[in-house]
Amino acid sequence: MCRIAVLLGVVALSAACSDSPSSPSPSPQTPSCTYTLSTTSVTVVSTAATVSIGVTTAAGCAWTASSNAAFASITSGSSGSGNGTVNVAVAENAGDTRTATLSIAGQTATLTQAASDPLFGNWSGTITKGAGCPASLPASASWNGTVRRNSFGQSELVISVPAAGVSNQVLPLTLNGNNISFSILLDAIYSFNATLAADRRSFTGTFSGGSCSGTWSGARQ
Repeated sequence: MCRIAVLLGVVALSAACSDSPSSPSPSPQTPSCTYTLSTTSVTVVSTAATVSIGVTTAAGCAWTASSNAAFASITSGSSGSGNGTVNVAVAENAGDTRTATLSIAGQTATLTQAASDPLFGNWSGTITKGAGCPASLPASASWNGTVRRNSFGQSELVISVPAAGVSNQVLPLTLNGNNISFSILLDAIYSFNATLAADRRSFTGTFSGGSCSGTWSGARQ
């Protein structure tokens, strides 16, 4: 009887062990994805520019970026995972202030570009010589021209002074705040300097070359 009882106890114990549920394997945890942008508001000048916006998030967190405006195109960082950077190329603005909305990692960033500088465009005015100038130069001469940027992004003036025999001459233009200057070769090298009005649509200034000096003015057309 003792042996039978022991055997029955072993069988019961074995059955109890075999019926115990196995421990479940731990499931991988999904990262908690929150996103932070380095800025949600960007303002740029009217010239072409590149804007970079950083994305901060946990590793493995995916995100995308898009722009609603053709003038602000995403050149890199249209999608990513974890920390990253979105680079946006902004084209030069030839008109009024404009705004683009950037959707980055589920958030909105606003990009505002300033209006075009009134300095760039067509101009005309008058050059008036003073004392010491050659008799061959007219006492007063009309001029016209265009202030523009070249393919290298440098400012230049394409100027014509019919009375002095100057036609569509391309001259590097120096800009320093509201001050402009350039040099042109006539019978000597003449330096022109002027100060723009507050609205940058007109100016008055002086010129000199050799022993000759005088004044000049211009207005935006």
